Amino acid sequence: MLLVLGVAASVVLHARMALAGVHGPGWSVLMGVMALLCLSCLAGLVRAGDPTATVRMVMGTALAMALGHVLLLPLLGGSSGAHGAHAHHGGAAPVDAASGAGHGGMLLVVGVELAVAAVAVVRTRRHTQRITYQPV
Repeated sequence: MLLVLGVAASVVLHARMALAGVHGPGWSVLMGVMALLCLSCLAGLVRAGDPTATVRMVMGTALAMALGHVLLLPLLGGSSGAHGAHAHHGGAAPVDAASGAGHGGMLLVVGVELAVAAVAVVRTRRHTQRITYQPV
């Protein structure tokens, strides 16, 4: 249940960043694609059956997306004018993290994705049957 909630939060955060459109239409499309990718993982988790493969996919995807978001941060840095890295937002204050846009929103997404990956690891380890060897 915690894993489903984490992936759902990732869907919402990506959708909000896409709809905010702070960094232009290209980034909005990319965030929309990421929201759809998260949504496909969410659908796989909600479906009945053995979710082991889906949980592993969620773990790998969450780690890859966290890394991707961290690598995107410098690209969203903007100019180094009087207002610093947030000059392209039209003000001196950084964009509110709750709005899902800007660096605060990106760091929030990274945190959610790392949490999702950690929960997926725990779930995978808990449900993996370990082979025990007994002496003959």
